[in-house]
Amino acid sequence: MDLRLLECFLRVAEFGSMNRAAADLNLSQPSLSRKIALLEGEIGASLFRRDTTGTKLTEAGLLLAGRAPQLLREAVLIKEEIAQESSTSVSLALPSSLNRLLAIPFLEKVVREHPHYTLRVSEIVSNALEVWMQRRTLDVAITALQPRTQRFSLTPLVREPMMLLGTESAELGVEGMVSADFVVQHKLVLPESGNPIRRYLEQKLGTGNLSINTVVEVESVAMCYELARAGVGYTMLPYSSIYEHKRDDRVSMAVIQGFDVTWALAVNRYRVHSAAVSQVAEDLLVFARGRAADPAWKFATAI
Repeated sequence: MDLRLLECFLRVAEFGSMNRAAADLNLSQPSLSRKIALLEGEIGASLFRRDTTGTKLTEAGLLLAGRAPQLLREAVLIKEEIAQESSTSVSLALPSSLNRLLAIPFLEKVVREHPHYTLRVSEIVSNALEVWMQRRTLDVAITALQPRTQRFSLTPLVREPMMLLGTESAELGVEGMVSADFVVQHKLVLPESGNPIRRYLEQKLGTGNLSINTVVEVESVAMCYELARAGVGYTMLPYSSIYEHKRDDRVSMAVIQGFDVTWALAVNRYRVHSAAVSQVAEDLLVFARGRAADPAWKFATAI
């Protein structure tokens, strides 16, 4: 069956007029009529009846109108799947906080080992992850504190503690620990409401009936660090987020007891995976767990 004929049929069914459908399709009315006649010949039944009020669907036409949209969608998906299977393009989203510890060395590895792959890399925005997956614009991502969903699979990779960060005068010891009770006694600079780290902190502190004393909410994790460094308040971030600043003598930090972040590999369930996507996803899983054993990623544990 010619799918173009189905598209013409659906336009006539939508407009209820051969003339209006022809104008929408940029066809002459006789040309459209011939196409409908060809489709009726393939089907072996009349699809429309014409009266003074317009063009109406017959019983056979009603049946086809109910099935045709799905047939066209399936055809588009099959075309996409065939193209995707032979594609060497991979779309990734990675958190900027993991740039030095994970993202950059991993991308260097992929480019070195698979020079024919084309990588499209975005900075992960956790709130947009489901939308990107549903729109099939993203293959693979690393995310944290993401609820499970039907849109993508989640495989835990690495667990690391949350750190409390303050000025040097706060005298927080990186090898030491502080409790949640200690945290809530201080003014905090935190990511804005809706951020997954913020949601996690509120949930954890709420479980202990502790309230957060937030003085500044910001969009950027980097801004959280800078404000804490300036003494505006303390902030709470994963160690990976502050790794690049570990030698900054104007800050001090300590592990928050019982507060951990789990980084996970998210793989889109809406897209058919090419060999390239499957290879990158597998490589990323192995690489991330291997990096957790590197002394540079202090406190990290592979899962």
